[in-house]
Amino acid sequence: MTTATAHPQTAMKRLAGALAFVCMVLFLLAIEQKHAVAAWEAVRTGAAPAAGRLADWAGELPPRAAGAFASVRSAVDRQTASWAASRRDEAGRAEPGAESAIDEAGAAPPGSITLVHAEIRFGDDEALHTRPLRIARGRDAFASGQTFAARLNVPDDAQIELREVVAPVSGQPIPPSSLCGGEPARAAALMQRRGRIELMLFRTRTIGPATPAEAVCGAWSFPAR
Repeated sequence: MTTATAHPQTAMKRLAGALAFVCMVLFLLAIEQKHAVAAWEAVRTGAAPAAGRLADWAGELPPRAAGAFASVRSAVDRQTASWAASRRDEAGRAEPGAESAIDEAGAAPPGSITLVHAEIRFGDDEALHTRPLRIARGRDAFASGQTFAARLNVPDDAQIELREVVAPVSGQPIPPSSLCGGEPARAAALMQRRGRIELMLFRTRTIGPATPAEAVCGAWSFPAR
């Protein structure tokens, strides 16, 4: 095999390797955007040795092939940059189920929640002292025409732990809660699932079909600690 013949074959192998990687990135873009963004960022920053070798191969391609590869790479860069920006925007917006979520009632929850015995502790050092009330089911109504299953998106047979909120010291009033608009929370509904804690707070101890809708302080979803 002559040198003139070997060089085009080597170039084609490099082109095939580069295009294989581009195909992998495009596949990741199709099935899981965040992985694609991470993979392509690794190539651009040289964080992955294998990716760095592919970038070197691409740099040694014949001018026409290198130009085609650069065009594809530029297109992928634009797409991943667009998705990365979109993900940052989504992270900045409040959405149900996130730590920074704002409930329908307009109360922004603290960044975390921890269950310690009978206490519900929040990231802003606020705490609710509770005691067992009863166990409800997802199908049960917490207000007129509203069920836990519908509000928390849980099965009808899910177990919801209802707790009464009490004063930290017997004989003292229950302190106001920021999650209830500065009013005392009288009851809490808790459910733990898939690494998350679902919480609802009420301004009344009575929870059922006759509970007025305005008695609901709100509902939030926190990652379990």
